[in-house]
Amino acid sequence: MSHTAEYDLHTPEHRQRRGGAHQVRTPAHQHLSKAAVAILALIFAVMAAVGVVGAYGTYANMKAAFNASGTALGVVAAGEGATAVLGLTLIGLTLISRPYPLALRLGLWVIPLAGSATGISVADDARHAVVYAVTPLAMTCAAELAGYLARSIVVHRTGVDAEADRRTGETLRRIEFHQARAQRHPDERTRLRSERAAWRLARSLGKDDPRLGASLPAAYADRTADTALNALDALYGRTPADTAHQVEPPHQSVEAPAAAEVLPEPVNIPVAEQQIAVSAPAWVPAPAAPVEQLAPVEQPTQSQPAAYEWPVQPTLVPVEEEVHTPLTEVHTTSDQDEDDAEGADPVDDEMTAHRRRQVILAAAAEGLSQREIARRADCSPSWVRKVISEAAA
Repeated sequence: MSHTAEYDLHTPEHRQRRGGAHQVRTPAHQHLSKAAVAILALIFAVMAAVGVVGAYGTYANMKAAFNASGTALGVVAAGEGATAVLGLTLIGLTLISRPYPLALRLGLWVIPLAGSATGISVADDARHAVVYAVTPLAMTCAAELAGYLARSIVVHRTGVDAEADRRTGETLRRIEFHQARAQRHPDERTRLRSERAAWRLARSLGKDDPRLGASLPAAYADRTADTALNALDALYGRTPADTAHQVEPPHQSVEAPAAAEVLPEPVNIPVAEQQIAVSAPAWVPAPAAPVEQLAPVEQPTQSQPAAYEWPVQPTLVPVEEEVHTPLTEVHTTSDQDEDDAEGADPVDDEMTAHRRRQVILAAAAEGLSQREIARRADCSPSWVRKVISEAAA
């Protein structure tokens, strides 16, 4: 039973192959019926019988010529026996899809010819010489045709022709060599000879290849069908899109491309929002310095005198938050003298003590340093610290 598909030019599968790779139709994977197997077995039996009869004839001729059975058997073994061994080797290589070497094919003819030459040399007359010469060829014919039949069966069953592949590969290799020499060789005559040889080899490429013989008609039929369909499309004004819609298989969904529309769109994050979030400066506390930190100035309560009331301002913040970098005091000789002076009170009596305290507290609320407060209040830094400490208490 054949497993090859029917070749119909009007099927949708064929129309879908238009413009694509050609699918080679080969007789691969075909099975033999029981009747075919029986007939082939009978053919092989007849071939074997012909070879055996030829070997027996050679044996009888050599025995009559030498009057010795051993000598006759030796001649038969060297002629028909060796030919039979080569024929069986040829059949075995064919069954396993292996190419057989050229020496094997030559041996199938050279060895029987040697037996024919032996028969001619021992013949008494020309009539016996002709008989002795053609008798060994029976085994050659049987072995050669048995190998060819086995090769045909393997190609029919598997679609693989190892011998044809070997010949095609050898031909392609020779064509490649001659083409390269025709292009690169420095001698002009050699280039011309190689170019002609490449053309001669191309003429024999694919010769006796059953697969090529089976694929060429199919390829020609495809090209003819494509040309006819294109002519009909042009005649009826059909576009390729309409043709593709008509030959679309029923099991494929037409709405399949719509699935791409339901894909979620990517979320675009505005760059401005990211820049605003990054540009907002984070509050970092001032690093601790190895100097004496001032105590935060608290707002005076109602029980304190009016002279010491803390000036309320809209932008007033604690001192520890406003003083970004504590100032390290560098005591010079003049400053040390001022701090160590007995009278820490101001020496200038033009500004009263009450007025000076108000100036010191107001300057401290503005976030000025002790030295700047002392300069504004016209007093020593130690007096500034004393006033601020009393106000904080």
